[in-house]
Amino acid sequence: MTSDTRERRLVQRKEDILAEATSLFAEHGYSRAKVDDVALRLNVGKGTIYRYFPTKESLFLAVVDKALDDLLCRINSALDSTDDPFRRIESGIRVYLTFFDENLHLIEIFIHERAEFRDRNAPTYTVYRTSAIKRLEAALASLKADGFVRDVNVQATASLLSDMVYGAVHSHAMRGERHKLASLAPLIAGIFFQGILTPAGKAAHKQRG
Repeated sequence: MTSDTRERRLVQRKEDILAEATSLFAEHGYSRAKVDDVALRLNVGKGTIYRYFPTKESLFLAVVDKALDDLLCRINSALDSTDDPFRRIESGIRVYLTFFDENLHLIEIFIHERAEFRDRNAPTYTVYRTSAIKRLEAALASLKADGFVRDVNVQATASLLSDMVYGAVHSHAMRGERHKLASLAPLIAGIFFQGILTPAGKAAHKQRG
């Protein structure tokens, strides 16, 4: 066996472990899931799992990291596909929602991390969110500089949009909705950019003081 072949097998084994662990943690939560069950699903000894991940905690956190790496990679790829700040924001929303259409079980993973590791300074999702939101802030700042966005706090506005999209995913998961999350992308983008009031509505709202 060549070194390249061996390396590919090691990488594939690690990916297989993470895939099974993701499914197990999503189904049973961190506390009830067992490393033995991951090994059983893969038909390997428990020692094989521990060669890659020395503890259940390290395995779980690797699952979280991989999920968020995948999400961030997709978002960055979408943002890099256009220089138009409008399209960047719209694409970011659509790709985010599509990712969770394909991986809705990951919401359970993020919930369990927050519940089981409260002593950490910040949940991993928050760390990745901070990284991703910087690009959203840049798109909004560009639109603001061009006079297309009113004088708002770019950081706060980006954060609110992020919370709106994450909230849609979380509520979708909690309610067990059947429709595709991605179908909400145009609605969310439309409300974000245009609001919900007609010109008459805006005038009436302004009169209310």
